[in-house]
Amino acid sequence: MKQRGVALILVLWVLSILMLMAGSFTKTMRRESAGVMTIKANAEANAQAQAGIALAQAMMLHEDETKRWRVDGSIYEIETENATMRIRLLSETGKIDINSVTAPFLHQVFLHAPLETKAQIELENAILDWRDDDENTRPFGAEKPEYHTAKLNYAPRNKPFRSLEELQMVRGMTMNVFAWMQPIFTVYAAGQTEVEFNLATRDVLNILPEIDTNLLDAYFLARQQAILNHAPPPKLPRIENATQAMSQDVEATTEAEVAPEISVVTVVVEAILENDARAAVQVVMEKIDGANNLPFQILTWQNQTDAPSLFSETMNTLLVAHYVEPK
Repeated sequence: MKQRGVALILVLWVLSILMLMAGSFTKTMRRESAGVMTIKANAEANAQAQAGIALAQAMMLHEDETKRWRVDGSIYEIETENATMRIRLLSETGKIDINSVTAPFLHQVFLHAPLETKAQIELENAILDWRDDDENTRPFGAEKPEYHTAKLNYAPRNKPFRSLEELQMVRGMTMNVFAWMQPIFTVYAAGQTEVEFNLATRDVLNILPEIDTNLLDAYFLARQQAILNHAPPPKLPRIENATQAMSQDVEATTEAEVAPEISVVTVVVEAILENDARAAVQVVMEKIDGANNLPFQILTWQNQTDAPSLFSETMNTLLVAHYVEPK
């Protein structure tokens, strides 16, 4: 009887262990299944976002100018069978070229930087020292000795910036300042000394000294209406003629301002699936003359994880067209 009792207890122990193992296995399989489904959904969202880049390229080259997508920060929304995506196009000529901006203009812009006055002036001059072709230190600037004193194991290149990311190496640069500079400056404006105002975003226009920022809301509303009506953009609300800048009778801008040649464009695409999976990509690409049968050359490509959503209320004001894919 004792042996039977011991055997029964052993059987019960084995059964309990097997049940625990089965439960743990089931839980693990559920977790792995959920993980696979998440990966699959993210891959689908990323594929949709990548398809949006190809669509943007095609629409920028549309034969009908009235249907051609604009590169002034406007947003286009496309609704497919299982996803919705928004595409925003921004011409790099609507930004300030960090390699050709003059010292006085850079100073005016940096008055808006999130820096104390002394640090602001030092950073301005350090940027100018980094891109110039000599080793002479500007007043409040930084060349090789100043980098050595700051215990940095590199020195200014004394050449134009190759990318905005290179700005992070400039002495005195902070993450906050770099984040502030990213939507405002570019290295892809081909050495232009002036901003294409009608392609500039609010971030850029907000810091330009000649713009009446109090009238920017009205300006962007008028610019959006002009896009919808296929009309020339309104004149900028400059300080010297702010009262008439938003007038409906104001003289139209020149043809060059209305439809500038596409050069380098930043395209941002965000896709959201029905299951709420989402992905966003940002591509900087340059229009080329059909080399290798490709109209655009990709300069940079990056997935975005912490950028502001194109589906936010702020971005809704930039939405100019909604397309529904036929089923």
